[in-house]
Amino acid sequence: MKNLVADTRGMRPAPWALATPLLTISLLTILLIGMLMGASSSWASDETQSDSASLQGECELTDQKREMLAQINEARSQERQCGSQHFAAAEPLAWNCKLEAAAEMHVKDMAENDYFSHTGTDGNEIQHRVSDTGYRWQAVGENIAAGHSSSAAAVEGWLESPGHCRNIMSADFTEMGMANAKPSSAESRYSSFWVQVLAHPR
Repeated sequence: MKNLVADTRGMRPAPWALATPLLTISLLTILLIGMLMGASSSWASDETQSDSASLQGECELTDQKREMLAQINEARSQERQCGSQHFAAAEPLAWNCKLEAAAEMHVKDMAENDYFSHTGTDGNEIQHRVSDTGYRWQAVGENIAAGHSSSAAAVEGWLESPGHCRNIMSADFTEMGMANAKPSSAESRYSSFWVQVLAHPR
């Protein structure tokens, strides 16, 4: 399989500047170990938020989602080298139901339409999907993968890729959500799709 890493960073524009591109995009394609992966992140710099969703009563975590959260937090608990960048151990992430909803929205779109990209079939990117859930963010990122048989394999692949590893280890992120899906067609190029959304609320 081919592999893809996209690392996108930018500032949210002022409301009057919405006609301009939201992000400066740089794509880096890296051949890894026979799986497809992508990483993306974005930043905003206005007002604060305190309405962060949590585990209690808003969404139910499956064993698989608990396992992925535990794997991510285990990785964050140790210093790590992500490509040329060194990261100190970071605080554990909390699960967020709105971020899970954003991940679910995108993973279903990829599975139903048999594509692999941070850009949805509606043209929306991660910052739009997260905002559409009502989550108000100051930083947001996304890791995507295809072809992994388990959350452990997806996390391991992300940790071996500098861009994905940076998203996982970034102390700028405090919450995450995740979803996975099987393709809707037996003719799909991919056996599975994975989306992890990371963010920090305003």
